[in-house]
Amino acid sequence: MRLFRKAAPEPKLSVIVPVYNVEEYLDECLGSILNLGVPVAIEIIVVDDGSTDRSARIARKWARRDPRVTVVSRPNGGLSAARMTGIEHATAPYLTFVDSDDLLHADGLGAAVDSLETTGSDYALLPYAQFRDPAHPSPTPPWVAELYGEEGRTVVAHEHPEVLAQATAWSKVYRRSFWDRAGLAFREGVLYEDQEVTARAFAAADRIDLVPTPMYRWRVRPGSITREATERSIGAFFDAISLSLEALDGVPGARAVRASQVLSNDTPRYLRTLAKIDDAGYRERLFRGALDLLAEPDLDLSQVPAEARVVYALLRAGRRADVLAFVEQGGFDLPSLRSDEVDGEPALVFPFAGDPDVPDEARVLSERQTPLDGTVLRARLDESGLRLTVAAWLRHVDAVPTVRAWLRDITGWEREFAVTPADEFIGHRVRTTRRSNEDSVWELSLDLPDPNDVDISELVIEVTCGGRTQLAVVERIDPLGSAAVRQQAGDLVLTGEEPWRLDVRDELVLWEGDLKDPEQVEIPTELGEHEVPGLVDQSLALRLPWDFELEDRQGYLALAGPRRLKVVVQPKVPREQLTVWWRRDHGA
Repeated sequence: MRLFRKAAPEPKLSVIVPVYNVEEYLDECLGSILNLGVPVAIEIIVVDDGSTDRSARIARKWARRDPRVTVVSRPNGGLSAARMTGIEHATAPYLTFVDSDDLLHADGLGAAVDSLETTGSDYALLPYAQFRDPAHPSPTPPWVAELYGEEGRTVVAHEHPEVLAQATAWSKVYRRSFWDRAGLAFREGVLYEDQEVTARAFAAADRIDLVPTPMYRWRVRPGSITREATERSIGAFFDAISLSLEALDGVPGARAVRASQVLSNDTPRYLRTLAKIDDAGYRERLFRGALDLLAEPDLDLSQVPAEARVVYALLRAGRRADVLAFVEQGGFDLPSLRSDEVDGEPALVFPFAGDPDVPDEARVLSERQTPLDGTVLRARLDESGLRLTVAAWLRHVDAVPTVRAWLRDITGWEREFAVTPADEFIGHRVRTTRRSNEDSVWELSLDLPDPNDVDISELVIEVTCGGRTQLAVVERIDPLGSAAVRQQAGDLVLTGEEPWRLDVRDELVLWEGDLKDPEQVEIPTELGEHEVPGLVDQSLALRLPWDFELEDRQGYLALAGPRRLKVVVQPKVPREQLTVWWRRDHGA
């Protein structure tokens, strides 16, 4: 039994964690803060908001073993009240909030405090990612990712209203003296309370630090958007937006920017639920909220998704019933829609295209809707060099692109690949939604770099298509073939795992198995996927995926996982008829 324990150092940062019935997640949340070595002295104020499960017991367990944790209990009063209770007990000069089902990257906390200590800014923003599986987070939303460069920067707040897009209570670190001076508080008894606080903080701020170090992982629970799709919830959302717009009235131009952001980033997400939610009260409140925002002056709708722009045009014309028809006709299912061009810009043929109330320019895809989609399909690393087969195109754009590619190391150097079109049809194995995707497969080749120059090297691809150019780091690997196989040449290594990287490490153990030749695999007669008994040898794995054609059937051999092989048997038809785009374009 321990009679004494080491006292916690004087905290530099207060982390407030409101808790209510989260026994399933709380251990993981607190562990992500405490077990990864936060590079700044912290105190964690866990506020138990009247939990009826084991949450309080879990929090007290952490407090007993770590002096940095304090548990405060209070009657249930809601998220805002719990956060305000946490603020009352916080003692550090900096302040941040963490929801009790989410996770932190500990480095982000230290980076934010270091930045604020250096710059004297009022608060710091850091990027976040959503996740369902902690090992595979979703990409950071584009309207958040666009705020950050490779290096941190300090901005004059009112000159950069784009930061209002990050309208969350968390993924920010506040200077406590600023919080108190600005009179910031979470309004109790309301939902979406972070909207108003974000706006009031921005309106009161002088300078803001944008720190690119990842800090926050936001857990998306199953069915979360459906739970939000109620008349009460959507009404509370638009009420909160109204409060946030009022808070911005004193900042020239900020109100219009924030209204434009909500119409671009948030309202379309709710509109998409109309395909699943048959609730007249929800629908009418959503339409009314959208129309209120559309009535704001000086809007910039350039980043509104095209499908939402069509809906907004119908709403402005008073055609609520036609919005439902738009949904029923697949207006939000973009891969199912045919490609088009409007004044040289990529567009889609949405329901109500050509309608006098829907201008053609509404159908033009926003820049965010045409990101670079890239996948490493095959890889071969040996003494002769690095050779990759890569699929790369701009999403929803039906035109053959031009492509450049580089191997870029984190140390700063880069080398350009030789790029040639690949003569390979992929739509029977890989989801392709446009005919031109089949002509957007590329062979990349490069002499081996000196291992002494390599730390961790990424694949960077630039695609120009339909008058647009996008550049991105390609991390996705096709799990069916040789890109998912570990390979080594000297000290250079491909791990066969996402994210795709060229690395330097000790010798890998290569695959050995009895499956070495595709000709030795017996092809089943039954259509579908069939796992093949035995282990895949390296020699066969590097040839995958491997297409075959027989008199009455066709298909391919592919990896079913590490060292495992499967046969996919398909009907004997022209392979293009197995693709998404062919079935759409031919009504099949």
